[in-house]
Parts: sequence; C-alpha cells; structure tokens
Amino acid sequence: MSQRSKMLGRSKTLRLLGAGLAALCALVTASCGRLDPTAGVGPSVHPPTPQPSASRHKGDISPRRVAHPTSSQTATTRTPTATPTPTVTLTPLPQPAETYAAPKMPAPPKDSEPELVRIRYALKKIVWSAVGEVNEDKTSSSCTRSNNDLVRIGDYDFTCDVKFKGVRTRFKVTAEVKTSKVDWRWSAAELPVSESKAVYEVTRQAFKPARATCDLVDLELVKVGTQTGITCWVTDIYNERLAYRGKLLTDGAIAFRPDS
Repeated sequence: MSQRSKMLGRSKTLRLLGAGLAALCALVTASCGRLDPTAGVGPSVHPPTPQPSASRHKGDISPRRVAHPTSSQTATTRTPTATPTPTVTLTPLPQPAETYAAPKMPAPPKDSEPELVRIRYALKKIVWSAVGEVNEDKTSSSCTRSNNDLVRIGDYDFTCDVKFKGVRTRFKVTAEVKTSKVDWRWSAAELPVSESKAVYEVTRQAFKPARATCDLVDLELVKVGTQTGITCWVTDIYNERLAYRGKLLTDGAIAFRPDS
C-alpha cells in the first residue's frame, strides 16, 4: 500500500473517533443536564458563614447603651456617707421657759376721775407693757384734748403722747362720748421696747443659743406689726450665727422668726 493510502486511512479513522466522542458528549449532556461553569468541582473546605436568624435581634450598639450598663448587668451599690454630728463648741445660754415678765401696774384712777385721765392711764399701761418696765416717776403724758372736751356728747379725734425715759410714743385716739359712757380706741405706729426684753425673748425663742445681741440700744421705738421691726443675731452652741426678725404686737409681745 502506498504512503498516500495509509494517510487517508488514518484520517478517516480520526474522523470516526471524533464523531463518536461528540455523540457520547451529547448523550451525557442530555441525561445529566448542563453543568454550571461557575460551580466548584468539589465541596468547599470552609464552613458556610452563618446568616442571622429572623428571630434574633441585632442588639443596641448606640453610644448611650455602650456607655451605661444595661439592666442585666450588676450595679455597684454605694454605701451612704454618714453626716457628721456637729460639735458643741460654745456654752449654751439659759433658755427661759416663760415670756418676759409683765410688770406690776400701779392702781388705776377711780371711776369718778375725768374720762381723759383714765384714757391717759390706759395709754401709759400700753407703753409700760411694751417696754416691760414700770416707772411712774419717769413717765409723763399729754393730749390735744382737755377734760372739758370729753364731757359733751359727740365724736372726737385727737392725739396723746406718752413719754417714758425720754422716749416719746404718739397715740391716735378716737372717742365717742355718749350719755352714759365713752367708747374709745387707739392706734400707734411705734411702741418702745427695751434692749433687755428683746434679748430675753430672742434667747427664749432661738435654737440652742450661746450668744444673742439685738439692734436695740437701751430703749427704742419699734414699728408695730412689722416682721422686721427688731433684728437680733444669735450664735448657737455649734458656733453658727443666724439672724432673727422680731414682730412687735400691739399687746407688747414679740414674735421672732429666723431667716431662712
């Protein structure tokens, strides 16, 4: 056989083998389906990444939650610091239990005395009660009406002055003279108060006083019904100083109240 014949035979054989392989591939594709060219040829050596479950929460990662522990964390319990007891550094003053003693009043005028005499006596009593002392020799009084004026039926407005130890108190008086009696009333913007009475009363009413001073010197006029009529300063036994304001009442009593 010639060389040309041999080559033609081999070519024919190769074409037959190629056709057979093509048929075999078509058969495999038809029975198994198309292969995904991107699929791996074997199982992955890395485990799959777990996906978050729909029932799980992502959690709060805000700065507020990060900075402060949640309620599930154990809180640190702090023991409160005890307040130290103040130290007594000063000797306490004796605190009176009763109000400033009312002075003993002199006998009143007789009913036969003129009405103005009895009015002037009543005004002196008001001054003595406010001061807390009676001294007839150092007390004088005068009015802008006379005894003869108050014997006639009618209404009268006048003033009376009571001077005690050089301190004058002015009273406004309204009198109604009737056939059988005289009705009258008084008012005063100021009344005299002694320093000793003010110190006594603030010592009685203050908290654990050790020292007490007031803005009165000896004897002074004080506004009636005003909370700031008298000012006193009290140092307690713990060496704390506090101001007390005193209100003078019309009956001569003094009510103190500490500054808040």
